Amino acid sequence: MGLPKTTPRFLPTLTEVVQPRHAQAAAPQVEPPLSIDVDALVDRVMLSVAPHIENQLRELVTDVVQEQLRELTPRIQHDLEVVVRTAVTGALADLPSSGT
Repeated sequence: MGLPKTTPRFLPTLTEVVQPRHAQAAAPQVEPPLSIDVDALVDRVMLSVAPHIENQLRELVTDVVQEQLRELTPRIQHDLEVVVRTAVTGALADLPSSGT
């Protein structure tokens, strides 16, 4: 038999777990959740989409007004004709008759 093995006076101690490189690359990095200011985020989104929304709204309102005008025009013309006819008939009735 041989001499008994003696342990070294200072042994290194493992203080952290070390993963092999391939395991580190595969493991997703988890970041702590961020504190989000919802009001500020809503404000930023609204600022970025506001011009687009404004243009679409303007086009929509223009289309609706044009459609309403197309529908109202014949009615307005008819009402105007009735008013003019009444005025002309009243004016002719007020003229002195030329036969007496």
